Amino acid sequence: MDLCAFLLVLFLSPLLLGYNGVEGARELLEREDMELEKQLKLLNKPAVKTIETEYGDTYDCVDFYKQPAFDHPLLKNHSFHFQMKPTLSLKRNRDHVSSRERESAHIELKGGGCPVGTVPIRRITKEDLIRERNASKLMSFADNTIGAHYAVARTRPGPNKFNGAGARLSVQNPRVSGRQYSASRFMLRNGNDAIQAGWRVDPTLYGDTRTRRFIHLDAGQSHCFNTRCPGFVQVRSDEPLDLVYSQVSKRGGVTYEAPLFIDRDLVNGNWWLLVGERNIEVGFWPRRIFSGLADLASYAEWGGELFYLPGTPPPEMGSGFPLVGNTKYDAFLRNVEVMNAAGKTINVYNLQTFVDDTRKYGVVDLENTKVGHLVLYGGPPYSS
Repeated sequence: MDLCAFLLVLFLSPLLLGYNGVEGARELLEREDMELEKQLKLLNKPAVKTIETEYGDTYDCVDFYKQPAFDHPLLKNHSFHFQMKPTLSLKRNRDHVSSRERESAHIELKGGGCPVGTVPIRRITKEDLIRERNASKLMSFADNTIGAHYAVARTRPGPNKFNGAGARLSVQNPRVSGRQYSASRFMLRNGNDAIQAGWRVDPTLYGDTRTRRFIHLDAGQSHCFNTRCPGFVQVRSDEPLDLVYSQVSKRGGVTYEAPLFIDRDLVNGNWWLLVGERNIEVGFWPRRIFSGLADLASYAEWGGELFYLPGTPPPEMGSGFPLVGNTKYDAFLRNVEVMNAAGKTINVYNLQTFVDDTRKYGVVDLENTKVGHLVLYGGPPYSS
């Protein structure tokens, strides 16, 4: 090779490498985009009707038999139908506490919801998936363990057998930012299986800082919120899982409450989600998707949970202030109860409180008060 040819190759090599680098990056982006489209196709089922909310969400009215739950391999051959109810009527104690300063939070879809035979499912966008994917790079399992914080009351180890649990949750709107979240929830667990219900403020999951109802599932290969993975079977056409609570409590003012319960059907073992004053049966987790929770639950807990990256300002939990021991100012869960092995709703005694960071957060368990069994939790003021 003569000198001119050598210099020409030397000059062109960076250009060729740069071209290949750009092409490689473009191909990678195209592959990622195709993967996102594939995920969206799996999550978003064909809609009979769509409903737009005032908050910018789109709910698709999906044929009951085409909802994401039935993508679960253990639910392929099922006999479920949209008129299903628990085999036995699940009776819960009525709340007899009256107060002009306490109201039940109400959420519903416009126009009465979806047509009969369909269920409302929030449409997932590509932006939702990109936001979650980017957050997952910072929130691996280990990171989430480090960054997650709890203030809860929980059952003690022992021969516990629960057919259900629940409470009335004060609805708050704690301030969070970035990839943080803050939630109030209760949980039932047996072994590696766990189911949760509550409310959360979660910009990564929803793209905003509004307070929404949620459920969460851990069973086998399914670990997700709401209908993000197969498992939960919706039956109501007018009760979405993750609609916004338009009314939230004001510290020192009116308190809004969300009655939420999870009860096990005593005949077939399905776990039902009940919401609101009338214990509306939204849907259920089928017994067949579980191993541990194929039987009764052995553990329950109630309280607050949040996440933030170490070294960043913490978000609020609950009302965002240190506890003062008053439901007018503190976030709470009241009428904390379980359903025992015989299917009777009872108060739950001798709970153990747990707070992993007592410098910032607190929890108090009060078994017998005028407003029932009470768990107060919260802290600290947001620092920007």
